[in-house]
Amino acid sequence: MNSHVKILMYFMLLSPIALAVCAESGDLKKIQISVNCAKQIGKIKKLNGVNFGPKISSESAGIVFRKQFYDLNVHSVRLHDVSLQNPGLMIVDTDMIFPIAHADVSDPRNYIFKPTDDYIEICIKDGAEVIYRLGPSIDHSEAKYRTGMPEAKKWAEICCNIIAHYNEGWANGYKFGIKYWEIWNEPNCKNSDGSKTMWAGTLDEFNKFYIEVSKIIKARFPDIKIGGPAHTHCAEELGRKFISEAAKAKAPIDFYSWHCYGSDLKHMVSQVKKVRKWLDEFGYGNAEAHLNEWHYFPMTFSELRAPNSDKQQLYSKLTNVESGVFATATMTIWQDAPIDVANFYYFGPGTWGLVDMSGLEYDLYYPFKAFGKIIRRANRLEAKTSDEAAPVLAGIDEDGKVSILASLFKTGRGTLFVELKNFKGKMDSLKVLMCDGNKKLEPADGVKIHGSTLEIPINADSSCILIEN
Repeated sequence: MNSHVKILMYFMLLSPIALAVCAESGDLKKIQISVNCAKQIGKIKKLNGVNFGPKISSESAGIVFRKQFYDLNVHSVRLHDVSLQNPGLMIVDTDMIFPIAHADVSDPRNYIFKPTDDYIEICIKDGAEVIYRLGPSIDHSEAKYRTGMPEAKKWAEICCNIIAHYNEGWANGYKFGIKYWEIWNEPNCKNSDGSKTMWAGTLDEFNKFYIEVSKIIKARFPDIKIGGPAHTHCAEELGRKFISEAAKAKAPIDFYSWHCYGSDLKHMVSQVKKVRKWLDEFGYGNAEAHLNEWHYFPMTFSELRAPNSDKQQLYSKLTNVESGVFATATMTIWQDAPIDVANFYYFGPGTWGLVDMSGLEYDLYYPFKAFGKIIRRANRLEAKTSDEAAPVLAGIDEDGKVSILASLFKTGRGTLFVELKNFKGKMDSLKVLMCDGNKKLEPADGVKIHGSTLEIPINADSSCILIEN
């Protein structure tokens, strides 16, 4: 008998648990996942927030993004850089809504609300939550037209009127009940030449600005959540210092926000733990941790922005299936990390997005869509994996419908074995959907059933598999 046939027969005879212990055979990797359909361990955290809702400035030209957005079932939409997404519209940014700095802040006629009104209504139509970033969008121009340092008291009054418009109906407004209001974005951000892209002053000046502004806004709206400041990365000289200075001044931090562009799954967890430690250390035990800009980034910004770089090749790494699997793997391992809200940068359209400028989905889109499906089965099930690079998330709804999401990040070709313990349905009723660059959340090929175990061929370096009944 051929040795490969003997090996195959051996694996078919083994119990699913024994499969996890077996070593690799030949060049193909074997990964074992086990899900206990009878053991619930809490709720699945909806960490699939994004920056940007559907672009609205191109809709009459036939370029519409609403269906792609709604199909993702995102948890939240952070309103940052929306004016860059919608060129030509006075939208979202504080200096766009209130464009004449010396005007009377109490006069509703000095505010331009309509584009933002429409944008928010579209974003929240299917239940997404808004995280409203107060301040400007990033300024990458040479002249830095919008990088500034507004006077704190007047700027806070403008922000209070924006909040009143959307939560209290001021100026023919709404009662949306928007909970999260973020003060500024990346006050520490600067280019390699030292030029500032968001905040023109020093970090000490910004921290004082935040303290004054947050106190004014919180006094006016005690029930909303005030936070910030969306630092570019998680660092002690940024985050811990900001939190400690706010604590000394008794300023509100209902959530601390920061950003991360990277490619290390372990780092995506370690920084969250660090932020939680800082918040607890300085008395903000009830404050939330928001990583509200993040993206797979297997390069450096210097490489990406070099004049002679192969930008097409580099940007393709941001939108391929590997990027999508990194995203679902990250959102899976975050289930056991002290993070409260996460917002991927961004929905699109564009080179960092889930969709391109014409509205077509990148390969990155489909794993993200798979996560949006699994959070509909909100009760989390106990699930185990034999490979830390292949985290698994499983959920069940009130009707007993089960979903399993496996994210195989750079694990290579091989076979995935998925055991469903205490599954009450029929194994042949399960749909196995694959995202691997060729398959776009489509039925996987060659799936076999061995009792309570699925055997799924893996034909790409990175794959995302959604199993549901």
